[in-house]
Amino acid sequence: MRFLKKTYKKLENYTFDHPWLRTTYEYLYALIGACISAFVFAYGYKTFIAPIDVGVNNIVTGGASGISQIIVKICELLGVPVDNIVGNSSVGYIIQSTMYVAVNIPLAILAFRKIGKRFAVFTAANVGLYFLFVNILPKEASSFFYTSSVNLRDDIFIRALFAGICTGLSTGIAVRMRHSSGGLDIISIYVASKKTNAQMGRISMLMNIGIITIYTLLSCLNSKSPEFIPMAIYSLVYLFASSVVIDAIVIRNKKMQLQIVTDKEEIADVLITYFPHSATIVHGQGAFSKKEKNIIYTILSSNEVKRAVKIIKEIDDSAFITITKVEQLSGRFFIEPHK
Repeated sequence: MRFLKKTYKKLENYTFDHPWLRTTYEYLYALIGACISAFVFAYGYKTFIAPIDVGVNNIVTGGASGISQIIVKICELLGVPVDNIVGNSSVGYIIQSTMYVAVNIPLAILAFRKIGKRFAVFTAANVGLYFLFVNILPKEASSFFYTSSVNLRDDIFIRALFAGICTGLSTGIAVRMRHSSGGLDIISIYVASKKTNAQMGRISMLMNIGIITIYTLLSCLNSKSPEFIPMAIYSLVYLFASSVVIDAIVIRNKKMQLQIVTDKEEIADVLITYFPHSATIVHGQGAFSKKEKNIIYTILSSNEVKRAVKIIKEIDDSAFITITKVEQLSGRFFIEPHK
């Protein structure tokens, strides 16, 4: 482990002196992340959300894929044979994946203009890879979950839970790589970047409830069976699981307060140099030592805390640090925009 840390540190120092190599490394890293994110979503969709030829109802996903499911449902109402198998996919899968890409085109333009060019390019790559994976993955890849030993046909709750975890992981991985998995995630990221206390998972969940409502109403027209009602409820379970996973992974918009008790006032200047946030210094006195102390208060994003503590300990290894989660913040707080 120590060898790996030293190797990583050397690589980081080397790439710092060679910007072109650092850029290449970052882009390659983001592309690998897009591949993993797209595959996880495609596998989760084809295995838990809308498995082919296993005799179960689809779970409504929300987002761009949920809008695509609504379009497939409309096609079904118009008499299109969406269940017919074509290669490794069905007619419904082909329509859904095509419309998923179509819905993402205007959202990609929004991302390009309002969020960042790099963000938009890798988001488009993620969407394209999803289209590829969801259509080439054989149905046998998910058949394990519908065998006699592991049968999810009748356990819709577990299906919804696993589907939500897969979607949350896909979105979380993409956002950690500084792009998105497409769809309404783009809107969620845009809103979260504009509002200080917004959390991406909650924003997504609110928008997706509307999509589930529309899909449920269409299902009422398509079937006299009341099965669509529990499926809508299980879709809410899916959205909740997805939202929890996203908010657990995406910590960029979460805030933490650091309270640092130290003898060295220059720590505040160093923190301001390394992070785009200010700090407040309060002069106090140690109750036991009676020595003068500096109490430095600062607010950081959660993903900055680990590095901040490391920097503080390098300056003053005896500094006393407390870290508190910030539930609400009012005022100016800088979050690095997407590129």
